[in-house]
Amino acid sequence: MMLPTTTQQGAFSTDEKRPAPRSTNKSKMRGAKWTAILAVVLGAVALSFLSLDTAASNAVNDSLWRLTHSFQADGSASLAATCPQQDPYDLKDGLAGLDRNLLASRLSKAVQIDTTVGDEWPDPNDVPEQWQAFPRFAEWLKSEFPRVHDKLELEKVHQHGLLYTWKGTDDSLKPLLMMAHQDVVPVNQGTLDQWRYPPFSGFVDQESDTVWGRGSTDCKAWLVSLLSSVEELLAKDWVPTRTILFSFGFDEESGGKQGAGYLAKRVEEIWGRDSIAMIIDEGNPVLSAGDGMGPGINVALPGIAEKGSVDIAVAVESAGGHSSQAGAHTSIGLLARIVAQLEDKRDRLDESKIGGPQLEFLQCVRDGPRIPAPLRSALKDLEWASKSSFEHLGVYAALQSALPSSFTSLVLQPVNAWSHRGRQRRIKQAKQRVVHAMPAVLQTQFVTTTAVDIIEGGVKFNALPESATAYVDHRIAITSSFDELKQHYIDVLSSVAQAYNMDMEAFGEHVLNASSPVGASKLVVKLERSALEPAPWTPLEGDKAKPWKLFSQLVRSVWVDEDGTPVTVAPSIMQGNTDTRYYHNLTHNIIRFGPSTLKPDKTGLGALTGVHTVNEHHPIQGLADATNFYTALFRAVSVEDI
Repeated sequence: MMLPTTTQQGAFSTDEKRPAPRSTNKSKMRGAKWTAILAVVLGAVALSFLSLDTAASNAVNDSLWRLTHSFQADGSASLAATCPQQDPYDLKDGLAGLDRNLLASRLSKAVQIDTTVGDEWPDPNDVPEQWQAFPRFAEWLKSEFPRVHDKLELEKVHQHGLLYTWKGTDDSLKPLLMMAHQDVVPVNQGTLDQWRYPPFSGFVDQESDTVWGRGSTDCKAWLVSLLSSVEELLAKDWVPTRTILFSFGFDEESGGKQGAGYLAKRVEEIWGRDSIAMIIDEGNPVLSAGDGMGPGINVALPGIAEKGSVDIAVAVESAGGHSSQAGAHTSIGLLARIVAQLEDKRDRLDESKIGGPQLEFLQCVRDGPRIPAPLRSALKDLEWASKSSFEHLGVYAALQSALPSSFTSLVLQPVNAWSHRGRQRRIKQAKQRVVHAMPAVLQTQFVTTTAVDIIEGGVKFNALPESATAYVDHRIAITSSFDELKQHYIDVLSSVAQAYNMDMEAFGEHVLNASSPVGASKLVVKLERSALEPAPWTPLEGDKAKPWKLFSQLVRSVWVDEDGTPVTVAPSIMQGNTDTRYYHNLTHNIIRFGPSTLKPDKTGLGALTGVHTVNEHHPIQGLADATNFYTALFRAVSVEDI
């Protein structure tokens, strides 16, 4: 499943076009020197203001720090702290350099095998004929990648799950696990005349450097690129030091229960919990500066966390009868009020939610020309505010070690506490400005979303509806949980139930009785399917972040612009879910990445246009770049400590 990212069309306004500022070592040193000197001088001066009333003291505090701010280094120098970038990996062995025509042909053939899967398909053991495309697809893989099937171990899990093991020479190293899925979403038959080429033709258009068809991007491009990389390395007699696993599910588009659900259990049976060094699955893309969906810079957006998800049914039951005997509210009318409450009191963004990997993502792309100017300014203010104290500049520690303890207790400590209080206030104010300046489409990554997708109720005119039901989709914020959402439902809807004389039951528990049995209705809130909690975050800092850092190095070595500048790597949040939901027991290091190309899309549609809809397509150069990346990755994890 290619998932909606935070870089959707319309998220960024093209208010200006300017290159990101560049810094020099001299400017960094000069800024640090002046900041330290000013901090010491102004700290001493500040002592005279400690006795002022709060408002005056705050004003002096802010003014002093804004003065030091004016002496700091330019924007890109400070950006390195809020969006740290790894040095590109030294690709000593070069890249794969596979024939682009071969890669295009392979993807074309993969697309021509229709592996569509619908929702709620039966177990493949019970109704094998419904899954008949997958044995054919597996046979094609065997014929197309003969070395892979000769040298790697293949286990078929739950009929059609494919688990390949490329045995390494060092059993002490945790394996690398690569993922993709074989299935594709259905094609709406009513849209066939809107496709440039038939959806399962796999048409190769050399003029636009494109392979067309359902699954060409999601996600057969990456499955083909993965196995092409392995096939090429085997042709060179290369053997990995670290074992590499490949897990290919077959029903990701309908939740992954039959495929990844069984594959993950099998991997855990063989290798154990916390046994995998790193997992890489499909996910957020590489976007070029010219891509209209992006911020206007070359950026890779690997997903390092996933929101949770849950579908909830909200039903109202009331007495039926002839419409001429209608009371004040029918079940549909009551449900309308409930839906309005759920939408009006949905989770909203405030300054307390600004932080984590979502904030790092925004700081990484803030200098893009499509970022709204007010948001860019607010993000820079927030960065400055986070450093606006003596302690965070390192001045306090330096003076504490150099000066007598009596001076520290009488002067430094009060001044440091005063500057710290000011810092906390400035951070809060800056976050409020970030919230105010942020477009709605970017806000969704910070909050639990509420979408009322389906409403059912009533059968005909002249008959009061005995029931009405709304089905609500929620994507749970990575800082929240299903328990928080359940409590939110109880808190919000209890007041509605009381106001309209309703019994209330929520998630299998009785919540309250109607105030009067006369004319009472009933409100029932229940799960439509099991809740999925937000995924754990992939570590980005410290000793546990070695996999992420190596991954980032490799991305920056493969994707460079025409003048050799590496792409910016910005960690992002997956708004939807992938098959990795089943693999959380195996590692904390899960990265969701959709490798493609920085070359402009030549179809006139846009790089990701068509995923899950009409005219899905994939650039041939994207196949080449993905294969290069996977080859570099396999070589690197065999020599690097992750």
